[in-house]
Amino acid sequence: MTSFLMSDEPKVIRSAFGKTDEPGTTVAGLVISQQMAQQLDPKTGKPKLHQGRPIPQLEVVILTEWRTEPDDDGARKLYVRGNLRKAIKAAVIAADDTDLRNGARLTVTFTGLGPAFSADYAAPKLYKARYEPPTEASLAELAAYLDADEE
Repeated sequence: MTSFLMSDEPKVIRSAFGKTDEPGTTVAGLVISQQMAQQLDPKTGKPKLHQGRPIPQLEVVILTEWRTEPDDDGARKLYVRGNLRKAIKAAVIAADDTDLRNGARLTVTFTGLGPAFSADYAAPKLYKARYEPPTEASLAELAAYLDADEE
């Protein structure tokens, strides 16, 4: 696999969930990274603001078994906000952990749509999540992935 640094194009990490996903779609994998980022408007691609301030969201990258093309390493991005945030938070608490951590195993299922806030808004997606805290084996798998990605 060509590394991000040596590639001519930046590595694109596909979204874990798409607009056409049906209820029951499940994404599972090893949490390999997480970072805070600014939400973007899906229609315009411009940063979203609330009262002039950026709206943050957590972007979590998980390593899945999905492969859609030869250079696909299975990394998928979760844009954690709203109901997805609530589901992951509940799963972390249920697993008796203190926070989402790299090296953990995360399974997220799109369960359906909730009621729309108004006719101007799409119905919010609902999720269920399961979280398994990091183990020595999962941390070793994470280290191996990160080392291979640097080569």
